[in-house]
Amino acid sequence: MVQGEELLIAEPAERDRKALRKLFDTEGYVCTAATDPAHARDLIQRKFFPVALIDLDFGGVNEGMALIQFIHEHSAPTRIVLMAARRSFDAAVLALRTGVVDIVNKRPEEVEHLRAAVRLAVDRSQGGHKQGSLVREVKAVLDDSLKIMLTLQRRAHGGDSTSGAGLGMKPAILIIDEDQQFLQQTANLLANQPWEVSVELSGGSGLDRASTFSFQIICVRDELSDLPGQMVLRSAQAQKSHALGLLYSQLGKGRIDRYEQGQSTHSDAPFRGPTHLVERMNALVGELASMREERRYLQAFRNEHGTFLKRFADLKARIESLSE
Repeated sequence: MVQGEELLIAEPAERDRKALRKLFDTEGYVCTAATDPAHARDLIQRKFFPVALIDLDFGGVNEGMALIQFIHEHSAPTRIVLMAARRSFDAAVLALRTGVVDIVNKRPEEVEHLRAAVRLAVDRSQGGHKQGSLVREVKAVLDDSLKIMLTLQRRAHGGDSTSGAGLGMKPAILIIDEDQQFLQQTANLLANQPWEVSVELSGGSGLDRASTFSFQIICVRDELSDLPGQMVLRSAQAQKSHALGLLYSQLGKGRIDRYEQGQSTHSDAPFRGPTHLVERMNALVGELASMREERRYLQAFRNEHGTFLKRFADLKARIESLSE
């Protein structure tokens, strides 16, 4: 006996509704009866029914098909059994095309057929939930397996990408600031760094320089006399989306923000001046080194396992289609 499965009964005749409720109550279903299409739609929108038992003429001749379409749009996992008191070939074909589990004639001798059809609908509903859970689990395992393989690839090609990040890198860095004393202090701190550092003294000249040269890091003071520093940094990153940015301010306690693709992703306050700027620049160089290593590992992985990656992508796409 079925225990506790929700069953929606959409039957226009009161006598037949009562008979169907009595029949399926004794089978262990939790039955809810709809008296008209508006009532049925309201019930479907308020709760989930694994199975719906619908009369073909619920609400008028062949109007049960409109309710079936509504269920497909608002409760796709619900499995449907259609009842018909007359023969309607066109309606039967349409019902089967819309995924109805079975069509049962409303005659006393068809009661066992009706019971079997509803049990089949329940089984398919339960199987659909299990399949969805299985699909999600398989997707998670596939993703984890790829991550594990990439980790092994990193170890095989030089270990942890964060180890010694930034060593040997010579990034191109642009600093846009009008305060020459600040710039001199920063230059003194950068004296032993192998970085290629350029300086511009205004927002306009900084934008011109950023548009003609590929800088990997762009540092901008927010308080520029010609243009807002934030606008300068965002405009520069719009032209060079790969560039990482720092926007710093010394007004009040000040702050320094990390920017990527025109958006602030991290903020430090208060801003401590040239030393703080160089610390954050050094952190960005480390990020660039890690990204460079990650690209190297990925390229090596593609070169060695190209066939596997194609099979992986194809299988992932097929699994995704099952969950739609």
